[in-house]
Amino acid sequence: MSWSAIFAGWLVATAIAGLLYVAGLALGFAAFNPHDMAGAAKGIGVGTAIWLIVTWAAGLFVGGLFASWFDGKADETMGAMHGIAVWGLSITATALWLSLGLGQALHHRAAMDRGGNMTMGAAAASDNDALLILQANVRGLIGHSQNDARPNMHGGADDAVVASILGNRTDTARALLMADGVSSEAIDQSLPRLANEANAANTKIKADADRAAHYTSVALWVTFLTGLLALLAAAIGGWMGAGNVHRVYHLRRYEGRPYRNP
Repeated sequence: MSWSAIFAGWLVATAIAGLLYVAGLALGFAAFNPHDMAGAAKGIGVGTAIWLIVTWAAGLFVGGLFASWFDGKADETMGAMHGIAVWGLSITATALWLSLGLGQALHHRAAMDRGGNMTMGAAAASDNDALLILQANVRGLIGHSQNDARPNMHGGADDAVVASILGNRTDTARALLMADGVSSEAIDQSLPRLANEANAANTKIKADADRAAHYTSVALWVTFLTGLLALLAAAIGGWMGAGNVHRVYHLRRYEGRPYRNP
């Protein structure tokens, strides 16, 4: 095997994929309809999945084709092997690039958390209106019981009460509220309403989790299908490139079986 030919084929595949990505972005922006955001989002999601498969398959087909031509041998078996090697190099390089990018993103997120710019609770509650209402009512209940003397000193207690109510642990929530100075009458009046708000928040959390699991499953299946079709395309491209290498080197000598013009 010629590793220089494999590396060159990988560069060609990467360049072709880059061009197709740019073309896909151009088509996506041209088809974007700001007056129908839901339909546009669905169309963009389906179009992105299809275009991702087409891009990988086309790029690695051409990459395998050129790897065989760069090798210059009329051997279909080795041509297919060169195409598969181009595919393996592409998958490895992409996985490495994604892992580095994900590591950097997690590093910046951890730095933001340590700096106090964003907490996990705020991030989780940012798109859950029911959870925000529950948190606000618990803070209001505790702050009202203390005449708002120290409204920002009980964030940890607020979170503990909210977690207890979300977990349907009313006895624990009652004990925490009483420890913060809330009267028994106020607790008895507020807990049923807070429990209803917790049920709504839990329903939203479960719906979000189901949606995230669905989208993750779809993304993983698209990734699997993309890699499988790209593998087949790269092998076929390498095989076809070796079978037609005489067309590239018809004025030159090359290794392999002799070719005679009909």
